[in-house]
Amino acid sequence: MLTYLSLHLNKWKKRPVLFLLLFLFPLLSTCILYPLLERTAEETAVPVAIADEDDSSYSRIILERLQEAERLRFTAMTKEEAEKAVRKGTMEAAFILESGLEDTIRLGQVDNVVTWIRADESLLDVFAKEAVGAQVMRLALNAKAGVDVSAANGTASFEEAFAYSEEFWEPEPLFQVRFTERSPENPSMEAPKLEGWQVMVIQLFFLYSWMLALFFLRTILADDREGRLDRIRLLQGTTTRYFFHHFLLFGLVGIGSFALSICGLFYFAATPQELIEEWVIRSILVFAVTLFITWCLFMGTGRKRWSIPVLLLLALASFMLTVSGIGYLDMWPHYWLVKKW
Repeated sequence: MLTYLSLHLNKWKKRPVLFLLLFLFPLLSTCILYPLLERTAEETAVPVAIADEDDSSYSRIILERLQEAERLRFTAMTKEEAEKAVRKGTMEAAFILESGLEDTIRLGQVDNVVTWIRADESLLDVFAKEAVGAQVMRLALNAKAGVDVSAANGTASFEEAFAYSEEFWEPEPLFQVRFTERSPENPSMEAPKLEGWQVMVIQLFFLYSWMLALFFLRTILADDREGRLDRIRLLQGTTTRYFFHHFLLFGLVGIGSFALSICGLFYFAATPQELIEEWVIRSILVFAVTLFITWCLFMGTGRKRWSIPVLLLLALASFMLTVSGIGYLDMWPHYWLVKKW
C-alpha cells in the first residue's frame, strides 16, 4: 500500500494546494462560515418597534429586559415612528408603553398600559406580544405583592415587599413549566437531538466527501487508459493488490474528509458529547457502507468512463430526494444517515 500511496503523493505534490483544498474544503467552510451563519441567525430575529411614552423606571426596566429576548429584536422609537414603521412593513409590530404605566402597575393592574400595533400581514409578532406581556405581568405581580404586604403589615414598605417578590424571578422564575422531549423507547430519559440545520449540513458534507471519493477514482481510469495497469498486470501477474490498495485509498480520502468535517461542525456548534459519539459512529458507518457499494458498482460496470458521471448523479439524487422526502427513501444513503435506527 505504501508504494501506491507514494505514487499518489507524487501526483499530489505537483498540485499540493489544490488537493489539500479539495480534502479540507468542508472543514475550512465550517471554520469560515459558521460565525457568519451564527451572526445571520441573530440578524434574522423578528424586528419589533417599541415606544416609551411613560419614561419611568418601570418602562425602562421593561425596555432593558426586552433586549435579552431571543429571536426578537426590539428597536426603541417614538410613537409616530413606530406606527409609520409598521405601516411600511419594516417592523413586524409595535408596542407603545403608554403614559401612566408605572402608576397603574404599582396598583397591581395591567389594563391599558400597553398598546399593540400590528398590520394584517404580521405573522410572528405574537412572540413579541408574549415577551412584552411577560415583563409587564412580572412587574404587576411584584407590585401587587408590595401593595398587599404593605397594607397587611405596616412594618414592611412597598419597596421591600416588591424587592422580596422580585427575588423569586432570579435567576429563573420559581414557577414555570418545563418541557422535555422523551424517547418512546425510554420514556424516563430525555432524548437530545441535533438541530435541523446541523443535520442538513452533515448531509451536505456527506455529499461532498462522496463526490470527492468518486473524483479520486479517475486515477484508475487514467492508469488503465495510459497503459500503467497493463504493465502492472504483466510484471505482477495480477492486479488484485493494485485494486485493493486503491480501494483503501479511496476510502481513506472520502472518510477522512467527511470525519474532519463533521468533527469541526460539532466543535463549533458546541454539540453535547453523547450526540457527537452517536452521530460520528453512525455517519462514518453509513459513509463506509456507501463507499463500499460505490466501489462495487464502479468495478461491476467494468470501470467505464461513463461510470463516474452516473455515480455522481446517484450521489446527487440521494441528497436531493432525501431532502425533498420523495421517492423510495430507503434506497438512498442520505436517508440511512438521518433515519432513526
